[in-house]
Amino acid sequence: MKKLGIIALLLVFVTIFTSCSNNKKEPRKDRSVGGSSEVLFVTQNDEQWDGQMGQAVRDFFEETQYGLPQPEKNFKVAHIYVNALNDMFKKHRNLIIAEIVPDLPNPIIESQTDWMSAPQYAIKIKAKDAETWVKVFDSQRDDIKSKFDHNERARFMDFFRPTANATVMTTLRERFGFSMTVPEGYYIAVDKDNFMWLRREEVEKSFGLIVFSRPYTSVDEFSDESLIRTTDSVTMKYIPGPTDGSYMTLDKEFITPVTNEISNFPTGYAVEMRGLWITKGEYMAGPYVSYTFVNPDNTRIITVEGYVYYPNKPKRDLLRQVESIIWSLNF
Repeated sequence: MKKLGIIALLLVFVTIFTSCSNNKKEPRKDRSVGGSSEVLFVTQNDEQWDGQMGQAVRDFFEETQYGLPQPEKNFKVAHIYVNALNDMFKKHRNLIIAEIVPDLPNPIIESQTDWMSAPQYAIKIKAKDAETWVKVFDSQRDDIKSKFDHNERARFMDFFRPTANATVMTTLRERFGFSMTVPEGYYIAVDKDNFMWLRREEVEKSFGLIVFSRPYTSVDEFSDESLIRTTDSVTMKYIPGPTDGSYMTLDKEFITPVTNEISNFPTGYAVEMRGLWITKGEYMAGPYVSYTFVNPDNTRIITVEGYVYYPNKPKRDLLRQVESIIWSLNF
């Protein structure tokens, strides 16, 4: 029994479909559909979409993503009615289905990974009324978002994996002991002193991946102060700006760094940091995301940071691209 507010709700977890256990190889799933960073919300009527149920879904998923210089939503919430849920929409990558059953004694949550396509996460929440439905959604929303974030990264990796740069990946493995799927277009700009800078330059935008390691001596190295200080020291030394004396650093005033502990990172525990990088002495800036973790034998602490430069243009999905590359990391 799990209490949500003043109502005790029994959350029954079942799958949308039950698969039979046999020796036959399952057919390959169709590729999932849907726009980048899009959630499809399926309701039975206008009242559910326009009322508190739709508002709860929009308020959570369309919250402004932290660390971007221009406001951009975490996800875009699209909407259809259940009678329009045809075979195509059933293949949507991030799917939430709402169902109100007035005589239902307890809420039911049905969920399935790769239900009709891949990557996909589909979840149906059934409840007796809108108020109960919202309370159940609120109790599950962080886990749902985590699944949707995974799908967005998997989508990018489907495109990146076939074009992986074997030379860069081999060098990374030799220097730092891990593999990471780095797509074609990235090249090694700096490689020395336990520091590596990978760049990808296009006509209007730039991408970068920064990797650096140092001896692991204390958990204090995971503190915000230590992470910021260490990152600034290496970017000042190795990532110069376009003019003499300019260099990359982390912004501490406009969009200050925020950290979050990650328990499901590919290497296990990691600290994620998001914010804005700027170029000291120049008018250049952009978003970044970094992950700091310890190697398997607990001797070195490693930081991998991805950043984007695309002035005055949307950058959410570009940042997701470098984030996806980092999440492909594996010792």
